[in-house]
Amino acid sequence: MFKKFYISFTIFISIFCIFFNITNSSNNTYKNNNGKLYFPIENRYFSSYYGYRDLMGKTNFHDGLDIPATNGTKIFSADSGVIINSSFINGYGNCIIILHDNGTKSLYGHLSENYIVKNGMYVNKGEHIGYVGPKILSDGRLNGYTTGSHLHFTYFLSNGKTTDPLLLTYENK
Repeated sequence: MFKKFYISFTIFISIFCIFFNITNSSNNTYKNNNGKLYFPIENRYFSSYYGYRDLMGKTNFHDGLDIPATNGTKIFSADSGVIINSSFINGYGNCIIILHDNGTKSLYGHLSENYIVKNGMYVNKGEHIGYVGPKILSDGRLNGYTTGSHLHFTYFLSNGKTTDPLLLTYENK
């Protein structure tokens, strides 16, 4: 009972922070002053882009990039900030959301069940935060809306709206 309450509460707080753009006021030691992000995965091939797409006979809006990768591929933080979600979210499966120091957010979906970060943790830009997960989780659930192993990467501007991650500037090649 407590576990269900904790998970529900965590998801509620995460969604509340996303929609109402709550920022962290703690005294952090690192700021991304150069305006460049760290690309969250080594692979630069894409299986689905930001924008409208046809999926299973329906047109829908895809709010990020899908980057194919094998299970266990490392995922890195795009920028420094606080983990505001590290749990399962419908559509994204196992997911991490980071509230960055500048008020933007990044979402990493379809991750493995082995979370290496927790809510409230502060991470630096380029820090290892998780692994690409499988299509099917150990309990038999689909790891979000997915047809195979990949990283879903969404970037939210400080106004809460998503933007095409390919329009952003990255410092790693």
